[in-house]
Amino acid sequence: DMLRRAMGKKKPEEMAKQRSTFEEGAINNGVDGELAMKIFDLVEKFAGYGFNKSHSAAYALVSYQTLWMKCHYPSYFMAAVMSADMDNTDKIVTLVDECERMKMKLHPPDVNSGQYKFSVNEDEEIVYGIGAIKGVGEGPVSAILAARELGGPFKDLFDFCGRVDTKKLNKRIFEKLIKAGALDKLGPHRASMMASLPQAIKASEQHAKDRAVGQHDLFGLLASHDEDVSHEFVDVPPWPDKIWLEGERETLGLFLTGHPINQYLSELRHYTRCRLKDIIPTERGQVVKAAGLVIATRVMVTKRGSKMGILTIDDKSGRLEAMLYSETLEKYQDLLQKDKILILEGEVSFDDFSGGNRMSVREVFDVATARERFATALEIKVDDKQIANNFFPQFSDILQPFKFGALPVNIYYSRVEATAKLELGIEWRVTPDDELLDNLRNMLGQKQVRLKFT
Repeated sequence: DMLRRAMGKKKPEEMAKQRSTFEEGAINNGVDGELAMKIFDLVEKFAGYGFNKSHSAAYALVSYQTLWMKCHYPSYFMAAVMSADMDNTDKIVTLVDECERMKMKLHPPDVNSGQYKFSVNEDEEIVYGIGAIKGVGEGPVSAILAARELGGPFKDLFDFCGRVDTKKLNKRIFEKLIKAGALDKLGPHRASMMASLPQAIKASEQHAKDRAVGQHDLFGLLASHDEDVSHEFVDVPPWPDKIWLEGERETLGLFLTGHPINQYLSELRHYTRCRLKDIIPTERGQVVKAAGLVIATRVMVTKRGSKMGILTIDDKSGRLEAMLYSETLEKYQDLLQKDKILILEGEVSFDDFSGGNRMSVREVFDVATARERFATALEIKVDDKQIANNFFPQFSDILQPFKFGALPVNIYYSRVEATAKLELGIEWRVTPDDELLDNLRNMLGQKQVRLKFT
């Protein structure tokens, strides 16, 4: 049984321990020791991942058929695969990244063109399944589809609220639909629709009461959906990206129309060798670096009474669970914050319980620390037109809070006659925090500020 368990866990060191036990047991049972070792070698090889021939043939045929479908009907294939795993967010994250890799358009959920499951529109682009929105079940989606079938596409938020069965869609579900992007085509933007929602629901409820008692409003406007009735949306500023994306994560379990890590992807290539979906288990003692956005973190107490940190990182291509044991947890606990971009270094193994990879973390650093560690300089380009009267006071005010860091600052100044490189003194070396880079880019332009790597 120990041999079976060692095979199942695919642990070479455990298999090695079983070799002598197997040989001894075989000899005691009258089997030649040399033959026993040949048998053990076959067993060990098979434990790597063995198939019998019929199983291999069946897998080969299914693999061929699947690849043929993916090659010739890519959007339909991916829509079907995502529909099959609608309730598994980790799988959907990987599949969404695969759609992006295939340069396949994936639209947010849409009450005017979507279905309960993932579907394909006339342009052979995938529309996210409305039923994949968390907390929006089959009943509400059926009510939406029935209203659409009866009266055609919804004109705006007010028309939508007035036509769907409000007994099946409460305010909470309306909010989820807005946050997920399912109503994006029914109003100016998500913030405005969220602010206008109470007014739209109130109007639809009043209209429903009037119909119930056989009354109509003075001009019959709400009673007729054939007329083009305009409604005033509340005028509020659009949500910033952070709130916009957080709404998608809350309702879809992932960032769909963007990702906080997108702005770091080109930079992270200097710190890690691969995305999370490409990470594979390592040999004992071999470490890898992984980077991602912290989406969950918790601390638990083990049976021995020591503390252990568990966090999950996401880089849009996939997710990775990471474990920090007592000393490592104590050292890096301040960095373990939700929505923070972190670079982790450690050993990766396959976790039988979760069915995914898990990292045992040795070292953690945030983006600013990684920049100090791997970048060689902060390069800033300015020309004579940008050197106005207040340039230097404004420039020094931006650098001041980040002085006495580790990263050198090089200024490349250019004018018609010549170009010069100026390296600021040691006291002006900086900690390359996001705030510093954002302020410099707002002042000088996006392409004028960059990190230099060897």
